Amino acid sequence: MGVHYAAGLMRAADGPWECREALVHGDRRWTYGQLARTVRGVAAVLRSSPGARDGVAVLADNRPEVVAVQLATHLLGYQLALLAPGATNAEREELLRHSRAGALVFAPGHAAAARALAATAGIGELLSLGPAPSCRDLAAEAAARPAEPGPLPAAPVERVRTLLCTGGTTGLPKAVVHTHGLYDALTVLVGRHGLAVPGERRLVCTPMSHISGHFALPTLLSGGTVVLHDGFDPGAVLETVAVERVNALVLTSPLMYQLLDHPALPVTDHSSLRCLGYGAAPTPLRRQQQALARLGPVLQHIYGLTEAGVVTLLQPGEHHADRPHSLAGAGRPVPGVRVEVRDEGGQRLPAGRAGEVWVRGPGVMAGYLGHPATTAEVIRDGWLRTGDIGSLDASGTLFLKARKNEVIMHASGMRIYPRVVEEVLLSHPSVRTAAVFGVPDGGDGERVHATVTPHPDAPVDPAALRAHVRAELGLDHMVPESVDVVARLPVTRNGKVDRQALKDRAASDGR
Repeated sequence: MGVHYAAGLMRAADGPWECREALVHGDRRWTYGQLARTVRGVAAVLRSSPGARDGVAVLADNRPEVVAVQLATHLLGYQLALLAPGATNAEREELLRHSRAGALVFAPGHAAAARALAATAGIGELLSLGPAPSCRDLAAEAAARPAEPGPLPAAPVERVRTLLCTGGTTGLPKAVVHTHGLYDALTVLVGRHGLAVPGERRLVCTPMSHISGHFALPTLLSGGTVVLHDGFDPGAVLETVAVERVNALVLTSPLMYQLLDHPALPVTDHSSLRCLGYGAAPTPLRRQQQALARLGPVLQHIYGLTEAGVVTLLQPGEHHADRPHSLAGAGRPVPGVRVEVRDEGGQRLPAGRAGEVWVRGPGVMAGYLGHPATTAEVIRDGWLRTGDIGSLDASGTLFLKARKNEVIMHASGMRIYPRVVEEVLLSHPSVRTAAVFGVPDGGDGERVHATVTPHPDAPVDPAALRAHVRAELGLDHMVPESVDVVARLPVTRNGKVDRQALKDRAASDGR
């Protein structure tokens, strides 16, 4: 039987780390001792809730109590479902319908949504993280519980189940089922070659209900401090980095661009920053070089999935601004993870050949809740088919090219990877950001379409952009046949470029 991650954290919180700062949220500062006491109180309240035994769902922004609820729920062996605050009601209902949770824990700011969800999903008990009408105040009851002597008993690790929502932009996201294997995988990512170093100070400004929020766990598991923001605001992030002496944070690439472009960056003291994790979308070479110039050698590329946790890391020491090839890599697999590139028949491909990325490791999901057929399609003999296209070099470094469903099947019969065209567009002085995708050509194939945003005071000439791509690539089929200019690219709630929204826009414009 493995070691329960939450039990190990509680032992340290009760012992050598008791007086260390664990969590910061606004003007609230929790020590590890306070976190441990809150976990005990929350566990006592949840034990008294018959509905919680069927599963606990959480709808809240980033706050210390969410960490306590997660730890308590896992220690009790109850199923935990994390609902994204930015999700639609339909998406939340989909997760709750399959999870069959009996208790919903919510922050007071989400009271109306929580009551509506409880009514439609048949949840019997509402527990608030603060005063709310006609609900048990979980936070108040937990604080009022007398301290229980001795360690809090932990359920067997086999009973740990966490439900996270995928961040897809087509159809309703699915609930991913994770076991304790995810936490085993995160536990080993401590140290110079992992996600966290002991005692670091990490800022979390992406939702804790998303897999990137879980990437903060190695910080807590190694005695560091996690500073919580309820959402992403580049100015607030920069101020917090300076004031709290933040060492690490993780952002999607589009959010990193907002940070790089913020006017406060040149006058902000970010000397404490050791590691800025980025990923979740292709990152243009120009932006990587810009980040290295403005922030220093702190970039850490993270390739991970909701379905698999962290897969590969490209560490700060492996980012070289003068060696573009080094910046194109997604890094090598983290400990315990295997990566293979396979063809459409599932056969392993040699180094240098592009195909679908397959992943195996302790962090791979158990499956999609309520979708057994889809689970069987993506998990084969313990290997997860990621849906990403990439290749491995002789050293085992992974190079990602595109999502499988984003490859443009051109009418000429050629396959086009959007990132290749995007890189060329971004090299034009008038283009700030770009997204390339395929639109129907009226037959069986697709044609290339681009949506770009301009640099300030640099008007975009679509004809000039098309000529630029033709001159750089020398291939007519890779030249966008149509170009849209917008003020900002839409992003999903997880900070990725919302390509489906762009495709819908193009379709409505008759592209």
